[in-house]
Amino acid sequence: MKLKSIIYVIGTMTVFSSCGIPQADYDKVIAENKELRASIEKTSSELDECQNGAEKTVAKVLKSYSEKDFITARENIKKLSERHPESPKNSEFKKLLEKIKKEELALQKVKEAEEKERIRLANINNTGMWRVGHYVDEFGEPTKSGYITNSSHIKGVFSNTATQNSKLNVDFLINSPSKIYIQLYEYARNNPVKAYSSESYRVLVQDKDGERLKLRATNYSDRLGLGTTNSRKLHKVLMKGGSVKFKIYEIDTPTTEYEFTISNADWYDNAHKKLGK
Repeated sequence: MKLKSIIYVIGTMTVFSSCGIPQADYDKVIAENKELRASIEKTSSELDECQNGAEKTVAKVLKSYSEKDFITARENIKKLSERHPESPKNSEFKKLLEKIKKEELALQKVKEAEEKERIRLANINNTGMWRVGHYVDEFGEPTKSGYITNSSHIKGVFSNTATQNSKLNVDFLINSPSKIYIQLYEYARNNPVKAYSSESYRVLVQDKDGERLKLRATNYSDRLGLGTTNSRKLHKVLMKGGSVKFKIYEIDTPTTEYEFTISNADWYDNAHKKLGK
């Protein structure tokens, strides 16, 4: 606005000069306007230095970093580098940027964990496709021994030398993170696959993130037991939730294979906590 006023004054004086204003008065106004403009530019420069000088910018970086305002800290580090490349703090702040990046990542993980826990608590009674049951004694009375299983059969297919892609039902029996069993029902019948002697299986698992595991299982009766180590690995996969894919091969008879998918294992962690109570 001041610059516009100066131009206006100059323009006005030009008119006045043409209308008989003395040249000396006109020249005086021009000189005063030049001094005013120089004063304004100097003040503006001093104000900018005051607000954005190297020392002030360094102070802003340190203050915002101490307050965990990483966005402002990063902006001022960039400003210092661009406006004051000679500042010795630039090299130091390069290291600070890496530190900020790590701290932001750590904070993000904390926030994600807090949000996950918030959602879990909001759904504390939700066990998704899972249910918690208890084994019974000789009189049919519930015991203290509990287990996790799927509320309804998991659907899949199986193939061997006699059939291809026939219907398959699957049940999980999970006594604890270290004791997981799988029952396979060929042709979707009521009786699970039995073993009259020890039979070994190769169990391939793909979790919700696409990570794959190669596990082993053994059938001694009517269920495949994964053993302590492999059970714990599968337990971690189920705790992540989401889609979990399975392919199971009978080692002695490789032509026999079973394939099924848990479409959504979410809330298994709630079932696990409920089992532990």
